[in-house]
Amino acid sequence: MRLSHITFLLVNGSKKHMKYTAKNFHLHYIPQYKLLIKTGFIEDTLVVLDENNEIQVLHSYPSNLPDSEATKLLGLPFQKVFITVALQGLVFIPTEVYNENDSSLYQQFLPDDKISRTHKINIESIDVTGCYQFDLLAHNKWKVIFPTAKFIPNFCMVLQQAQAHIPLQGEVFGLHMNDNQVELFAFKNGKFQFYQIFDVHNKNDLNYFILNACKSIGISPKMDKILVSGLASDHQYIPLLEGFSTNLVFIKPTVKIQSENSEVQEKLNPLNVLIDSQICA
Repeated sequence: MRLSHITFLLVNGSKKHMKYTAKNFHLHYIPQYKLLIKTGFIEDTLVVLDENNEIQVLHSYPSNLPDSEATKLLGLPFQKVFITVALQGLVFIPTEVYNENDSSLYQQFLPDDKISRTHKINIESIDVTGCYQFDLLAHNKWKVIFPTAKFIPNFCMVLQQAQAHIPLQGEVFGLHMNDNQVELFAFKNGKFQFYQIFDVHNKNDLNYFILNACKSIGISPKMDKILVSGLASDHQYIPLLEGFSTNLVFIKPTVKIQSENSEVQEKLNPLNVLIDSQICA
């Protein structure tokens, strides 16, 4: 009888990187499994799901130092692979005025002038079209490993998941955290206001960007509600966010997945974007 196993890599004396394999994980089911990959600049996370959305593998490791188990997983012939990758540039255009013939105009607002690197997606729920470019090095790295994978930008999923929490009246501020990048967004009276990405390395950085965003779009830093994506409830940034609002709403994924292990189930909470990436592709 094969038993599931779970281990943690200790970083500075605390549990950090999880390595979990379910007892029912079998290599001959690889063609039926889905592989979800959350990439970052600090940590990568691999999630393997079976046809019933039961977690077979949850494995995280330093982005620049994959361990032997991660390397073996990435070498398996998965047929269904979904990868979230950081962006290099992003611009939004109201869908009602978006015109494919104006691509060169939109390109001016992106850091790379190569149109071949630019992707677009229409987010019907908020009537905007996003033109974006993936981080060049990260995208190329994962494209080599999984040439047919579906690559998903975080904002696509974050904005869709946020819709359930946007009232027709009032202001809503939100953020998605991915390693040392924060993606801030806001709605006012049900209307999409902005979405911007910043590099943050500490609480002071995050505090500055939130205050600056509030000032630029004219909303109070004392907020009724903050939508939180990509963070666990015990993350070091949570006390800072509670200073802006006592009502933190942690965004949940639409897709229901499960694990026989309670510790694994708990680790899923900040992976809302990754879990739903399979329906955004």
